[in-house]
Amino acid sequence: MFPQILIRHNIGNIIEIPNELNAKVFTYLSNNVAIGSTTIPVDNAIDFTSGAIITLLGSIGAENAEFGYVTSHTDQSFTVTATKQPHNRGDLITQVNYDQVVISKSSTIDGSYSVFQTITLFLTQSNTVAFDSTGLTTDYYKLQWKNSVTGELSSYSEPISVVSYPENSAGYLISSVLKAMGIQENDTRINTPFCLSAINDARKYVKTKLYGIRMPWRSEFEYRVKVLAGSNYVELPDDVDFEESDRSVLACRFIIGNVLAPFNLKYIDKKSWNQVAFNVGGAITSADASIAATTLNVNSAGDFVQTNNPNAVAYVATTEYDQDIMQIEYSGVDLINNQLTGVTGITRAIPSGTQIWVTPTIAQPITYTVYPVEENGRIKGRIVFDRIIPDSMQGNNLYIDYYKKINRVENLYDNLPEPYRDIYEWYLRWAIKYRKDITLSSSDPDLVKFEELVQALFNNLYTGQDTLVVTG
Repeated sequence: MFPQILIRHNIGNIIEIPNELNAKVFTYLSNNVAIGSTTIPVDNAIDFTSGAIITLLGSIGAENAEFGYVTSHTDQSFTVTATKQPHNRGDLITQVNYDQVVISKSSTIDGSYSVFQTITLFLTQSNTVAFDSTGLTTDYYKLQWKNSVTGELSSYSEPISVVSYPENSAGYLISSVLKAMGIQENDTRINTPFCLSAINDARKYVKTKLYGIRMPWRSEFEYRVKVLAGSNYVELPDDVDFEESDRSVLACRFIIGNVLAPFNLKYIDKKSWNQVAFNVGGAITSADASIAATTLNVNSAGDFVQTNNPNAVAYVATTEYDQDIMQIEYSGVDLINNQLTGVTGITRAIPSGTQIWVTPTIAQPITYTVYPVEENGRIKGRIVFDRIIPDSMQGNNLYIDYYKKINRVENLYDNLPEPYRDIYEWYLRWAIKYRKDITLSSSDPDLVKFEELVQALFNNLYTGQDTLVVTG
C-alpha cells in the first residue's frame, strides 16, 4: 500500500512521498552508540530475521534517524555498517522491508514506464522528495518500494500525475474534502486507504436506500452468452449485482435468422416455471464416461424410466460447440448406485457435469427463470429456460441486459459512475471527524446533511419508466 503521494509542477515536477515504512519487529537500544559504531546493543533481537536485514535506527523525522544495514545479529546486538549518527539508549530500532523508492515515468497513463530515479528515503524528514527538472504536467509516475540489500521490489503504485484527478474519480472528491478540511497530506490516520473505505461505505449505504429504483449507470446491455445445444441454462455474468433471483436481470433475448425476435424471452418466477417445465427431467453425470461405455454414473437416477425395455432413450447435452445432442439407449436403472446400465450409443466422451435428459422438450425457449445452483462449493446464478436448446441453436448468442455490481473503489483514479457522487463528500467529512473523535454525535451536521441528500435523491430520482394511463 502506498501513501498519498503529491506531485507539484513549477520548473519541472516535484514528487513528495510521505515516509511510511512497513515495520516488522522492534526493540530498543540498551546503550548509547557513537558515530562510526558497527555494533548496536539492544534489549532483545530474538524476533528479528536472521542474516542481512535493514533496520531503522531512531524515529522518522528525528535528526539522527538513519538506516542500519545489519549483516548479522545475536539475541542482544546487531553488527551493522558504520553508523553515521550518534544514538541514545532507549532509541527505537525497527526492522523494515524497504529503504528506497524507485520512480518510473511515462508520458501517458497507459504507456511504457521507465525508471527515472531510485532514491533512499529521507528519514530525517516527514517526506522523501524527488525532483524531475524536465517533468511536464502531463507526465505520469509509478512508484515501487525497494530493498537495496536483497534487491526486492514491491508492486507498482497506481499512476500519479500533476494533472488533477478526473472530475468523476474518487481522488477528485477526496482531495477536495481534504483540502477544505485542512488535512495534511502526510496525516497517517486520514490517509488514502481510510478515505477510499469511507467512500465505499457511503456507496453501499446509498445503494441500499435506492433499492428498486432504476440505475442506468450500472446497466450492462447486449451482453452475449453462447448457448450449448442440449442445455437448459446459461450462467449469469460474474459481475451481475444479484444472482439469487431476477432482481438484476433486465431482459433476455435471442436473434433468430439474423432478425431481432419481436419479443424478449418472458420472465416467470420459479413457481410458474415448475408448471411449464414439468416434463424437464433428467440428471447430471457424476463421473466421466468414455466412448462406448455401457454404464453412466449420474447424480440422481430417479427421473429415468425404470424398465427392462432396451429401447429406453435419454438425450445427452453437448459440451462443445461442434457437437450435436447425442441420443443414447439404456436397459436398466440402478437407483441405489445412481447409474444407467446397459447403455448403448455413446459415440463421444462425456465429461462429468454433463446434463442428460429424459422426455425433454427440445425447442426454442419461450420463458426463463433465475435461480442459484451450488457448484464447486460456490453459489452461482443461472438463467434457466423452459425448454432444452435444440441443435439448430447451437452456439447462438443469448443477449442479456442486467445491472452490474458496484465495484469497490481501490485507488484514487477509480471512476464513480453514479451521477449523484458529490453527496459522498458529506459522509467523508463526517467519517474524518469521527475518525478523530469516536464520541461524535449522530446529529453531526455533515452526517445529517448526507442523510438528507440521500432521502431527497430517493424522493426525486427519475426512474426512466414510461407512464401508462389506463382508461375505461
